[in-house]
Amino acid sequence: MSRLRTTVCPLRSGSSGNSVLIAGRSTKILIDAGVSCRTIERAMRELDHEPDQLSALLVTHEHSDHISGIGVLMRRYRLPLYVNHKTWQAMRSSVEPVDESLVHIFETDRSLTIGDFDITPFSTPHDAADSVGYRIKTDDGDVALMTDIGCMNGQLLQQAAGSQVVLIESNYDPAMLQAGRYPAFLKERVSSSVGHLSNDDCARAIADLLQLGTNRFILSHLSAENNYPELALLTVGRHLNTIQAAPGKDATVTVARRYSVSESICL
Repeated sequence: MSRLRTTVCPLRSGSSGNSVLIAGRSTKILIDAGVSCRTIERAMRELDHEPDQLSALLVTHEHSDHISGIGVLMRRYRLPLYVNHKTWQAMRSSVEPVDESLVHIFETDRSLTIGDFDITPFSTPHDAADSVGYRIKTDDGDVALMTDIGCMNGQLLQQAAGSQVVLIESNYDPAMLQAGRYPAFLKERVSSSVGHLSNDDCARAIADLLQLGTNRFILSHLSAENNYPELALLTVGRHLNTIQAAPGKDATVTVARRYSVSESICL
């Protein structure tokens, strides 16, 4: 009998809430829980997983669309939380009361082991206390997650290089942002180097990562106001064409869903 392979599935994605399930043979983790505990329970059960089977919860940063369900999850399931010190201090008052023996503080850029997964948190450019992405090494290959990033750089590309699957932010279309109803200060914040990643910057990063050995991508954290899935996919496709690569043939690119469970990717 063949063993179960590792799967990756965004449960929710976007400014209304984010959570990603990575499920291995005997280890299951959530990265972020920015929707209610009930929403996460229902989403996991759609995938035939039970919340009490979770090994751990990891957090990228303290913004509410990434942590709003954490307190209830920890209390209901005694779920261990892995977080760096600055992020924990920034989010602590939002999730209390929790049993602090469940809180495990890690050092960014130092690997940790949770069950069958070796996990390396790495710094990301975002306007939070100490925002991180993650590279998760599994028996079936590596997964990299880097959402809520204001800009792409060589260090981030190397953190994700060679991963089988990369979840990468494709937050906004620049023209839609500038023409939209956001106030000027918010437009400036979104487009800053510690804000969010545009479709164009995401597409260029995907083209680079494809050449570094990754061919499966999940576009994540799309803005409801300044983007839509078809435009994000079109932008990526145009950039891939510049390196003579074709979506669906040379690279698989999907969009994480805002209000429902996305399609699982099996490593």
